[in-house]
Amino acid sequence: MAGSGKGKFFHNLDVMAIIIASVAAIVLHHLGIIPETYVVSLLLLLLALHALQDAIRGEETRENLNIIRQNVLVGASEVELIKPSELLARTEEFALRNRGEIWWFNACLTMFCSQRLFDGLLKISIESSRTSKIIFVLRPAMREIWEREILPEIEKCAGKEKVLEPVWCDVEESIAFQMIDVGVGKEEKEALLTFWGEPFMMDLGERGEHVPRYLIHVKSHSELIPRLKDIFIRCRLKR
Repeated sequence: MAGSGKGKFFHNLDVMAIIIASVAAIVLHHLGIIPETYVVSLLLLLLALHALQDAIRGEETRENLNIIRQNVLVGASEVELIKPSELLARTEEFALRNRGEIWWFNACLTMFCSQRLFDGLLKISIESSRTSKIIFVLRPAMREIWEREILPEIEKCAGKEKVLEPVWCDVEESIAFQMIDVGVGKEEKEALLTFWGEPFMMDLGERGEHVPRYLIHVKSHSELIPRLKDIFIRCRLKR
């Protein structure tokens, strides 16, 4: 508080100087030392200097605000944590934002055995007119679930031809992600990333079923996007 008061004192020092100078000029005029015209001229000069100083301070304030705004924009978060209560709504919204190919990497297909999750995570993408292709890179352990439970559901969807035969690959990474195209006229991708195991993925215990508990929304300007693309393409080429 003391520091704040001291800062205000120095900030208003020019105003105090004008008041003191004005009072001194008036006193000198009444004592007959300086004529009235000098007093008026001095007061006008002091007021003009004060107005000029206020204008300079206003410009400095605007510049500081611009610097702060630019720093906030530059520092925009590259990733965002999606909580359990938001998962389904955010993943559906994410699927609808796609403007091209959708890549699924190392996903646990047992989550699609739930009709609600299949409709909200996969069917919505298959039947979207903006989706051109859906490509899966999966572990061979998922092949039985794919053929027995997922593929028959895909066959019922309009646009089923968009879903390519999965690439079966011995994935070494402990991550899973979905990546979409968000650019219009240029390549620009975003991803929903998770990790196998707690706390990001929940093990339901039945049939080795795993369901994401948390997702990380990786935005298009993140340095993670090129790395995730490299991982997907490298594993896809192992075929």
